[in-house]
Amino acid sequence: MKTFGLSLPFVLRWLALTIGLVALGLFALSGKLRRRVHFFISTHFYVNKYEYRDEWLALSRRLQGTLTEADVVEALRQVLAESLYTANITIWLGDAGHGYRPLSLSGNPGGKTGASALAPDDPMVRFLKTHPCFYVEEEEPDREWGAVAEKKETLLADLDLVLMAPLFIGDQLVGLIGLGPEFTGGRYGHDDFDLLTALGTQTASALLAARMAEELANARERQAWDKLSAFVLHDVKNAATMLSLVRENASNHIQEPEFQQDMLDAVDDALARMSKVQKRLSMLKGEVTPAPQDLELGRFLNERCRQISAKLGGMKVEIACEAKIRMHADPEFLSRIMENLLLNAFEAGGDRTVIRINVRKDDAHGQAIIEITNNGPGIAGDLLPNALFEPFKTTRPRGTGIGLWQTKRPVTDLKGSVSAENMPEGGARFVVKLPLAGNNRVTS
Repeated sequence: MKTFGLSLPFVLRWLALTIGLVALGLFALSGKLRRRVHFFISTHFYVNKYEYRDEWLALSRRLQGTLTEADVVEALRQVLAESLYTANITIWLGDAGHGYRPLSLSGNPGGKTGASALAPDDPMVRFLKTHPCFYVEEEEPDREWGAVAEKKETLLADLDLVLMAPLFIGDQLVGLIGLGPEFTGGRYGHDDFDLLTALGTQTASALLAARMAEELANARERQAWDKLSAFVLHDVKNAATMLSLVRENASNHIQEPEFQQDMLDAVDDALARMSKVQKRLSMLKGEVTPAPQDLELGRFLNERCRQISAKLGGMKVEIACEAKIRMHADPEFLSRIMENLLLNAFEAGGDRTVIRINVRKDDAHGQAIIEITNNGPGIAGDLLPNALFEPFKTTRPRGTGIGLWQTKRPVTDLKGSVSAENMPEGGARFVVKLPLAGNNRVTS
């Protein structure tokens, strides 16, 4: 003041302003200081230590979007650290069948490491099943509390825990919360116990939802693998059926050159099919993109149906194609369509099945129409008109319900359609509509 000629009121005013700015900076940068101030105000100026609605809403906000148990527990840890004035939090999760394992919590610098799992019959677990909490500084300890304190003294000391609370879903204990001492030097009280009960109930509900979501995801994964297995089984069954029929006819026709060639073709076809199954499984792709080629439909169907019918014993296949019909389609997809339809008719009607295939053009709609009829027993009424094309729909005891679904799928991939009906005179009719070359419209 003497050096710069400053007045006392001026110096005091700026000194107070500087001290205030320093205090404000410390308050903004120190979370522990903020919590100490919050603790002081809560305990000296309010009847209750907490505004429970605020803590409930804080946990609700943090639980939004949590998908796993670890996310739920982390949300609980953050709220507990902000409201209970402790940096040491340990949480166990589990069930009465497998015990309770400690979780590694991120952002928990005060938490002690090395927590061990707790057995279902652990004294602490048994105590918390019938008590709202276990507090080391219990004012009125009973004999049961004393027995637990004696047995778990080492655990509590090693982890620096003074308060344990349960997590319940209904009457099932699903977890335990362990808290270290307050860094404010204060004691836990009834407000803290009530807050733990409220937050524990909310957390337990979120844990139940996360577990159910995980179980649902696992069930869907198992269902997907079951479906994949069924599709693979169907491809294997078709190949095995072809080889079995070749083997049945071999004793009577093995000397015929034509039969020998058909037998080699059947073996090659089965090997190719297995190779494709292996490739698709290794790639784990749900969809197979068609590789279209230019082909003449009547010639292709004649050749493919001749190869298939030669392996199907006495089944007779008659093809009538009104004219040369040019198409741009994937021959593998077409083969699969015809094979599934012919095998389905053969398995339904047996050796005496007669199949008639009529192929014609519909220039008005730019379509090739393949009409396949058979003299078999027909289609169950409850599967018409569309249910038989759904996976796992079958009336045959040994059927997989995959064949007609795998007929519709490649037809759809070729931008076509397939339908089925029973004929008045008996038997069934399938109609496959596919776009002609240069026509990419989806048929109906």
